[in-house]
Amino acid sequence: MQHATVSPQALSRLVELDTGGRPVLSLYLNLDPSLATHIADRRTELDSLLLEAAAQARAEPGVEMEGELKRVRRFLSDDRLAVDGARGLAIFSCQNDRFFEVLALPDSVAPAVYLDERPIVSPLVEMVRSERWCVLTISSRASRIFVGDRDSLVEVQDILDDVHRRHSQGGWSQARYQRGIEKEIDEHISRTCELLFERHRRTPLDHLVLGCPPELRPRVERDLHPDLRARLVAGHFEIDVERATPEQAYRRALPLIEAYESACEQTALDRLREGIAPDGHASVGLDETLEALGEERVGTLLVAGGFVAPGFICPRCGHLAVSGGRCPIDGAPMRALQDIVERAIERAVARSVEVLIVRAHVEELQRAGSIAALLRY
Repeated sequence: MQHATVSPQALSRLVELDTGGRPVLSLYLNLDPSLATHIADRRTELDSLLLEAAAQARAEPGVEMEGELKRVRRFLSDDRLAVDGARGLAIFSCQNDRFFEVLALPDSVAPAVYLDERPIVSPLVEMVRSERWCVLTISSRASRIFVGDRDSLVEVQDILDDVHRRHSQGGWSQARYQRGIEKEIDEHISRTCELLFERHRRTPLDHLVLGCPPELRPRVERDLHPDLRARLVAGHFEIDVERATPEQAYRRALPLIEAYESACEQTALDRLREGIAPDGHASVGLDETLEALGEERVGTLLVAGGFVAPGFICPRCGHLAVSGGRCPIDGAPMRALQDIVERAIERAVARSVEVLIVRAHVEELQRAGSIAALLRY
């Protein structure tokens, strides 16, 4: 069986899965080579997770998961514990429903196992990024274009122009020669920017990061098409354009990507503060946010990284609430959940609501109850 990749489509399949209340095994396994160097370490981690799943099953009356656990163990032979390019695995299995899906994860993940009537998808939300990042590295004679997401980049084009090198002769001849060199550099930058815009027209880019010497940045910005200039993130980095590997280019660009994401978090939190005022377009805290989510008024759901909280769900209509008793919608007895935040995230994904897991400014959101929403109305 092939490992699928994390994508909006894969997340939708999991969110829309109807198991009729049958238990689903959700297992997250870390493959980060810096944390689990040897296959034996990963096998030990897997055994521990499966033992934990068996203990969870024994604690739930009427839940039989022996078949699920054997299925996972048979699938995860040693060669499947070392997936090229993957830093984690997510496995979802519901034997009675004949559902078994394996996702290769681009990021490392905390090892965990869950038994629930729904697949546990919250660890995947941050990994499903539809935005396309581009990194342009450029020197006076060479350019390279890398495209991907915030987790990895691939090189898609390189440009090398014949730009004459400076010489040390003095007088008028040196001045003319220098002007000729600068003209060639301008032509190289212009050609690079034209090729980049043509690629953007075919497949639009969301964000652009620039790697170049400081003296070239104003010249590159000047020649970028306005559509690309608007996508240029703040700052730049320096790199050996002709010798750097794609991984090195990604590592140099990553701090700028993270700074941009941090700024986006701050913008959302600033909007949240503005909307908290009476009659504002924001909700804060679990109770208010669940109510807004049930009324389909949420435009962006903000959740502090790692936040979990107990709650209740109506088994008939799916209404989510902090307190139990009877459902205010249909009067059915509410059922307790160990983590209602997971269900809130799942509900948001199913309704195409933007979900922002806040990590760079987590303390600020924690002061607002660790969960909040920007409302559509």
